Amino acid sequence: MKVGDQYRTNPLSHTPGGHEVAVVYSSGKIFEYDKVKKPGSYVKAISIKNGDEWGTIAQIKVDGVSVWRATTHNTNPWDI
Repeated sequence: MKVGDQYRTNPLSHTPGGHEVAVVYSSGKIFEYDKVKKPGSYVKAISIKNGDEWGTIAQIKVDGVSVWRATTHNTNPWDI
């Protein structure tokens, strides 16, 4: 699900440029964000804000490339 600008609170998320970040939760929900300037910081903010509402983060993709998986990394998802 692409997350619309109306749900984005960071002003930088409204300016062109940056990365596309997909956050895959253990529940199977996938949220896609565009115009992300700092993927690691963005994922950390999402993690704190959403907590376990959709389950834990299972995978992070940046610009279509998997950069973090819960099953293969011993770091926090925002340490990408």
